[in-house]
Amino acid sequence: MNTEQYTCLEIFARQTAEDGKVAVFPKKPTDAEELPVMEQAAGKTYHAWLKFQVQPHTEYEICCDSCDVSLCYLSGNEDIMETGVRYLERNPADGHFHAPGQAVWYGRRMREAYHFAPWKNWMNDPNGLCWFRGYYHMFYQFNPHEQKWSNMYWGHAVSQDLIHWRHLPVVLAPQDDILERPDEIKGGAFSGCAVALEDEVVFYLTRHKGPLQDCEDTVEQQWMMRSRDMIHFSEEKCVIEYPPAGTSFDFRDPKVIRSGAKWYMVLGSAVEGKGAILLYESDDMEHWEYAAPLLLENREKIRCFECPDFMELDGSYVATGAWMEHRDEYGRYQMCRYYIGNLCNGNFERVSDGWFDFGSNCYAMQSFEHRGRRISIGWISDFYDEHTAYENGACGSMTIPRELHVRNRKLYMTPVQEIEVLKGNVLYEGRKENVTLDRIDGNAYRAEVIFNGNTPFTILLGRDGEKSISLVNDQDGLRILTKRVNSEGVCFKADVDEVRELEIYVDGRTVEIYVNKGEAAGTKVFYSSREDGCFALCAGSQEKIERIEVALMQSIWR
Repeated sequence: MNTEQYTCLEIFARQTAEDGKVAVFPKKPTDAEELPVMEQAAGKTYHAWLKFQVQPHTEYEICCDSCDVSLCYLSGNEDIMETGVRYLERNPADGHFHAPGQAVWYGRRMREAYHFAPWKNWMNDPNGLCWFRGYYHMFYQFNPHEQKWSNMYWGHAVSQDLIHWRHLPVVLAPQDDILERPDEIKGGAFSGCAVALEDEVVFYLTRHKGPLQDCEDTVEQQWMMRSRDMIHFSEEKCVIEYPPAGTSFDFRDPKVIRSGAKWYMVLGSAVEGKGAILLYESDDMEHWEYAAPLLLENREKIRCFECPDFMELDGSYVATGAWMEHRDEYGRYQMCRYYIGNLCNGNFERVSDGWFDFGSNCYAMQSFEHRGRRISIGWISDFYDEHTAYENGACGSMTIPRELHVRNRKLYMTPVQEIEVLKGNVLYEGRKENVTLDRIDGNAYRAEVIFNGNTPFTILLGRDGEKSISLVNDQDGLRILTKRVNSEGVCFKADVDEVRELEIYVDGRTVEIYVNKGEAAGTKVFYSSREDGCFALCAGSQEKIERIEVALMQSIWR
């Protein structure tokens, strides 16, 4: 492989036999002195994160002796914000590493074309969303080694338009003793946030360490670190060592905002068996004092809040959070709730609340403010265990970035306007008639439907043999229904009285729906073995179909 402009080779490797190692052999240059061979031992019980300093524009060979490589990429160049890392994959036929093109890599079946997803393996919560010095940054929970949750790293990606993303080097790893004793303890770098200041970004995150089964022996602490260039990071510093008395050992996912002269941090937890968002205060961002529960949820069977957010928005304060281990009356699991209210002397006075996403596959959403817009991204989860694993596949992705507003005591959300750049060829445009598109190549499209009055309808959005996903509106309301998959029987119901407009995004395994210009949003995964997609609208009153447009969406991976 040729290093091009890169100066560092990063490899995650674990021994498959004793003395497993990675060796990097430079090919002998013709016009310079010979470069040394570099060797490092692979991890014995875990994938060791190995870094080799390499010369740019130089040919090297990588030899992996008795070890498994889960992730490999080139990094270290000065313009990495523009280029991103260069991922390398090993060809099983000859063992050589090569750099597959992003468009081809992401263009495979069951991969999203325009929703952010990792290169491969597992991702969950978005972390550290911010704008800093010309770039949007997204960090995220990451397991580089498998398509399932495990001890947590932080991945990192960057964008200039919120739509097209470039992968950057992995940032954080689990604690050493967790990696060395994976059969006894679990944890790592759990979720957190970023505060972008004028000359640096301050990060807050939870460090988790505890038994394989969560219990009172679990330790969750809040840590901080800083960066001036978003590539190099300071040492972490513990700023909150213990949860306050009377709260749960579930004590995580800090989100920090400034309001007036004070800094506020919210954390997910539980108080006396009730889900709670805790409020901390600080004058200097380092020394934090517990104030009180910002919010208590009286509904039963919520283990705790996870991934809380807190923001000022359109003259109100909005708190959001995920209900861990809760199942609602429709069978939806681990839904996320928003709360609208006022903040008076550190007390949050609730005015209204509702579901953040009726599809139940949007979790751990986090927001940030940039140029007057409040933008949120959520993790597209798999709580119904519907993921289809395949070689070099990925489990988890992110929603389209959403712009948030408060209107009529409801939280409205719409896709950011930048998504328009991806609109491709129009497949169908019409009105006052039902439509069936049986084969949509690539299964990446957007459908817009406008009604001039409420009417019952069914829209087929995916099928694979007897499996299907549909959007249905009738006397029981608007809802997503699935058949012959694990979520069959669950009613993903939207809290709207009538349907006037729909904006539907289908992208491989992801369906994302916006109703009435953001009055409700729903996200649902649907795995299909087909290479193509479908869209079929059947309305009870075709006269009420004011407009339909179905257009292809282009890939964000170049």
